[in-house]
Amino acid sequence: LISNIQEIRNLNKYIDKTARLTSEQKKQIRTFWKPYKKISTRWCKYYSTKNGKFDPRYIPNTLYYTKIDQYFNNRRLGYGFNDKNYYSKIFAGIPQPKCVIRKINGLIFDEHYHQLTIEDAAKRIFAEQEVICKPSLETGSGRGILFLKTDRDQQFIKDFLRNKKYDDYIIQKIIQQHNDLAKIHPTSINTIRIASILLDDGVHILSSCLRMGTGNSRIDNVTSGGISCGIKEDGCIDKFAYTYYSGEKSDRHPQGMIFDGFKIPSFDKACDLVRKAHPIIAHFRLVSWDIAIDQNGEALLIEANMRKGGLNLLQFNNGPLFGDLTKKILDEVFGKRNDKNE
Repeated sequence: LISNIQEIRNLNKYIDKTARLTSEQKKQIRTFWKPYKKISTRWCKYYSTKNGKFDPRYIPNTLYYTKIDQYFNNRRLGYGFNDKNYYSKIFAGIPQPKCVIRKINGLIFDEHYHQLTIEDAAKRIFAEQEVICKPSLETGSGRGILFLKTDRDQQFIKDFLRNKKYDDYIIQKIIQQHNDLAKIHPTSINTIRIASILLDDGVHILSSCLRMGTGNSRIDNVTSGGISCGIKEDGCIDKFAYTYYSGEKSDRHPQGMIFDGFKIPSFDKACDLVRKAHPIIAHFRLVSWDIAIDQNGEALLIEANMRKGGLNLLQFNNGPLFGDLTKKILDEVFGKRNDKNE
C-alpha cells in the first residue's frame, strides 16, 4: 500500500499534464489489458509521452510492485538471499569485486569468513589506498555507501569497525572500470542494469540500460541524481538518456559526452554473466542486475536486485519491460492464484 501511494504521487507529480493520448490509443490500452485487469491509461501516457514510444503494453508501476514482482519473487526469502556478504557463496564462480572485510551482525571476518580482531581488520583496510563500504542488507539508491581513503580516514575506519551502526557491511576494493566507461563520468562506476526473467525455457534478457553518475557524485544510482540510457542488443546505447522520475531526456551527458554512437565494452560478457547467475536463484525469477566492466573488460556482479527492481529507467529507455513476452508473462501471473508469498 505504501509503495502504491508513493508511485501514484510520483505519477501525479511528473506526468506531462499537457500531453494527451488519442481515443484510439486509449482503446488499444483497454483492449490489451481487458483479459487481465482494469488499469489506468495514465501509466502509458506517463512513459510514451516522454520517450515518444507508444505501446499499450507498458506495465503500470503499481501493478508491477504489488502483483507481478510479488508473483515472481519470494519476498520472504529475499531478506536472507540478498545479503551482499553472502554473494561469494551464493554466486560462487561469478566474478565480483574483491572483498577486504566483512561485518556480519557486528562480527568481523575476512573474505573467506575467518573471524578477525578489530586490529587485524584495520591493518587489512589500511593496506589499501581507498575502499568502498556498502550496507550488505536492504540497500537501495546508494544509501549508506561510504568511500574511505586510508591515509585520511584512519580514525573513522577504527570507529567504523567498532560502531554498531555499521553492523552489516561489506568493505571492498575500488573497481578500476573500463576506460571507455570512465570517459563518460570518471568519479562514479557506471554500471549496466540488466533485467532478466527465468521462464520454463531458460533465462530471457528483458531490458538493459547504462546507469551513469553526474556532477561530483561517486555513485550512479538513478534515484540519487544519476541518469540512464538504453542499450541495444549489439551493445550500442540509444541517442537519449533519461532521469528516473521526471523522464527528462538529453542527447549528451552533463559532462559533455554525446550518447549516439557509444558502444558498451564487453556487453556480451555482462549478458552471459546474467544468464549464468540467474538460474542459481530460481526463487527469484524476475531480477534486476547491476554489472560493472573492469579495466580488463571483465564483467563483475555488483548487485542482484531480487525484488522491487526499478521500473522507470527501463521503460523510459526501452519501452514496455516485457516486450514481446508481455502476453506470455501476464497470462502466467493472472492465470493462476499465487499462494507462495501470502
